[in-house]
Amino acid sequence: MSSIAVFFTQALLVIGLPYLVWRLPGVRGVVPLVVMQILLGLALGPSVLGELAPEVWAVLFSNASMQKLMGPAWLAIVLFTFLTGLHLQPSELKALGRRLVVMSLLSFLVPCLFGIVTGLVIARQFPQSMGAQANDWFFAIAIGLSISVTALPVLGAILRETDFLEHRLGRITLGMAALNDAILWCFLSVFLAGLVQEDSSVQSTLMVPAGIILYMAVMLLLVGPLLRWILGHCGIMGDGGLVAVCISVFGSALATEMIGLHAALGGFMTGVIVPRAFKQVLVERLEPLTVVLLLPFFFTMTGMRTSFDFNSGDIAIVTLIAIAASVAGKFVGTTFPARWTGESWPAAITIGILMQTKGMMEVLVLTIFRDAEIISTSCFSAMMFMAIITTSFTMPMLRGMIRLTAKDRSLS
Repeated sequence: MSSIAVFFTQALLVIGLPYLVWRLPGVRGVVPLVVMQILLGLALGPSVLGELAPEVWAVLFSNASMQKLMGPAWLAIVLFTFLTGLHLQPSELKALGRRLVVMSLLSFLVPCLFGIVTGLVIARQFPQSMGAQANDWFFAIAIGLSISVTALPVLGAILRETDFLEHRLGRITLGMAALNDAILWCFLSVFLAGLVQEDSSVQSTLMVPAGIILYMAVMLLLVGPLLRWILGHCGIMGDGGLVAVCISVFGSALATEMIGLHAALGGFMTGVIVPRAFKQVLVERLEPLTVVLLLPFFFTMTGMRTSFDFNSGDIAIVTLIAIAASVAGKFVGTTFPARWTGESWPAAITIGILMQTKGMMEVLVLTIFRDAEIISTSCFSAMMFMAIITTSFTMPMLRGMIRLTAKDRSLS
């Protein structure tokens, strides 16, 4: 096969196959599309397709052919985090008041603490789970941040599928997830900056915070106002406005990558500073392209780099430990605060179920930690399985909760 034929064969498999399977009767109402895309990426990886049909795998997913998928994969990462920033609406969150802030903080901090303790246990019992650049505490903090994730876009998809998007609890959980993502990226920025400084000389260590301060100043004082002026004159529906947005996103991603943080952080920051009047239009224009066309390439690359041994007990044990810590941490960190702030028990439990969603954000965070060599390939695989399982259970658990509490007015 020619390289062009290989690429379009990959595109057919990556984009078309998960969607067709997802549309099968009984599948769509149980499993979100993102989970199906992640599962396909794993199935096309070396541990499944590579074992079952090594000749086919070698033709379709050789190192040379995989390099051609890196471009779409990186576009997917940066545009996805940009869309995450666009979903953050500070004014709408402010209207929900201090109660939402308290619930959001606890929904992040409690699971993070559960995760840090879990990470220390894994580091001591399964030291092979740590990456080459990690010590016990760096590894534990990475596990804590991974467990604290709630994926805003996937949560929105689940709410749409269950007709909960315009429900009061739907708005509350979307607000909590938005703040959760913002808190996550703030902590992640500090953590990555700490990693850069840990391995740097005194001079370069001083350059990291200086670079971050300069970057933030340019984004807030120059790029933000300039975007407002350009979009006000060109409009977002024209080519000029969209090109200006793309230049801002990719330039910001380049800046954060050059600083030593991660290109994904640059995409998120650009989404945050886009003027509110243009956010919804950008979401409508870019989200279908990113989620349907580009993100599957990222998931495929993730699957290609995810190898696991079915006979290995370590991955299974680490996966079970991570699932227990994630479910318990999110449940304690969301259900009880929701109950304490005035929700009924059924409503509080429903919020606790919805905040279990991991999805795309978890995959991205884990990829960042693996590339930074904080977690090993085996730990990455275990945490991926945790994300898939917890996200897959969210929709059926929500439907079950709605049926059990059909007479409760807080869920009607």
